[in-house]
Amino acid sequence: MNTLATGGIRTAWNSKITTARARLRAVTVDRPGWAGRLWRVLAWIAFRIWMFARGLFTWAGKHPLPVTLGVLLAFAWWGVLTLADLPGDRITGPVLLVAVFLLPGLFMGTWAMLAPRRYLLTMYAWKVRDAWPKVAQSCGLSTRRPDGTTVISKLVHVRRAPGAVVLRIETYTGQTPDDLYRAAPAICTAFRAHGFEPSKVKPGVLDLGLFTTATIAPAVASVPGVENATPDNVPVGRSRAGLPACVQVRGQHTLVVGATGAGKGSALWSVVGNLAPAVPSGLVQFWGLDLKGGVELEMGRALFSRVAYASEAAVEVLRELLAVIDRRKETMRGLSRLHVPTPGDPLHVLVIDELADLMAYAEFDVRREADRLMSKILTQGRALGVVVLACVQNPRQEAVGQRNLYPQKIALRLDSDIESDMVLGPQARLAPAHEIGQSEPGTAYFVGEDGMPSLIRFDYWSDDLIRHVAQTYPAPAPAAPAAPAPRDGMDAANAWARAGGRLAAVETPDDAPETAPAPRPRKPRAPRKPRAPRAPRTARPAAAPAASTEEV
Repeated sequence: MNTLATGGIRTAWNSKITTARARLRAVTVDRPGWAGRLWRVLAWIAFRIWMFARGLFTWAGKHPLPVTLGVLLAFAWWGVLTLADLPGDRITGPVLLVAVFLLPGLFMGTWAMLAPRRYLLTMYAWKVRDAWPKVAQSCGLSTRRPDGTTVISKLVHVRRAPGAVVLRIETYTGQTPDDLYRAAPAICTAFRAHGFEPSKVKPGVLDLGLFTTATIAPAVASVPGVENATPDNVPVGRSRAGLPACVQVRGQHTLVVGATGAGKGSALWSVVGNLAPAVPSGLVQFWGLDLKGGVELEMGRALFSRVAYASEAAVEVLRELLAVIDRRKETMRGLSRLHVPTPGDPLHVLVIDELADLMAYAEFDVRREADRLMSKILTQGRALGVVVLACVQNPRQEAVGQRNLYPQKIALRLDSDIESDMVLGPQARLAPAHEIGQSEPGTAYFVGEDGMPSLIRFDYWSDDLIRHVAQTYPAPAPAAPAAPAPRDGMDAANAWARAGGRLAAVETPDDAPETAPAPRPRKPRAPRKPRAPRAPRTARPAAAPAASTEEV
């Protein structure tokens, strides 16, 4: 009860502080016109002064001996000059003496004032390095040898990265990398980091990134260029380090899972929109299934060659896509094991919104057929140039029974740690998607084939931008079906093929009188065979009376 009360008080206090900050910004730096500019300049100057003082006093707090000695010598110098009543300046000498002793602190303060972000990141790295022995023992990364010595995981070095500090950790004899992975959340909490991201360097060595930024800043997408429209590396947003985040589409099926309002639309259109410049040239062809009645995909309908908004129609689209796979088996057999898209032989991308509506909530016959077709597409389509981008809210088995067939997974905000484990499996402990806040739509953990999760944030795509991109890069019109090749023999199909699909000789002019079709001649009936005469009936003989066994 006390814990709940304390948590409620802390939440209310944080809410009041946030409200007060918003009001203060509204009346100062966020004001329009020259008043707002003046406030922003004053805030910039005040921040730089504060960083200088922070750098100076932080150094002074860590090095009290030179500070105390400098102050005492300066005071003694001033006292001697004062008591002796010597002529001359009594202030400059003591001040310069204090400045000499505080010279490292003045350097740190100037560095903090001119480059505050680099200064803070370096201070954080030094803090991590100094506290590593205690943190390693507390997080279970130590063992006691038979001789009584304690061995901990070695911290090779600490380096700075954009928005993060990277720890290179090496295992000791008897320790496995899984021990480091399990200890990563505890290390992140010990150093009060906002997040972590592990990556394998070599056997027994791990890089653990500790992020100093709480969230990834949102970004609005722009009209994509043709130079970036490559299915091998599609830019979709930003990583935690501020670098472009990319997703591979060719040869990869991708599953996007997120709760309501988590930003599945941003993930979908970040892939489709950035691949749109490759659509008019025939390098990429989109197929769409929108089981919400077309609410999502109809915005960019011009990008799709084939769409379906109902479960029954979606099954027909899946059959057509499976036919594409069967045809490519014949053309690629013995030539290539991975399809390379070219104009005229495109990469087929199946985009599905609300996958659970097709796989779990449709009629039984539709579900069974859709499950069969999706299983074939997911198991055979990767190498043949047919990939799937599926979005779903419910990651449970009855909704996404084939989630293990998706090599790439994107976990947006989820409702519980159980759902995180359903989507990401063993990587869930390194990618807690259920901890993503509701105020961060489009933020997700991306897990590729290497199994290493990374936090990214997809760009936001507005409705107007989607319509504009669809009008700029529309899908080419489908080609008319060619007439079949002539066959051997003189039959009606052969004559129609030789005439290019039209037979002008049998066309009837408009002014010709209508004539009734000639009656079909009836085949004469064969005469009946004469019946054989029946034999006359004979009377059945009467049965003889049974003999009596009674003696007379």
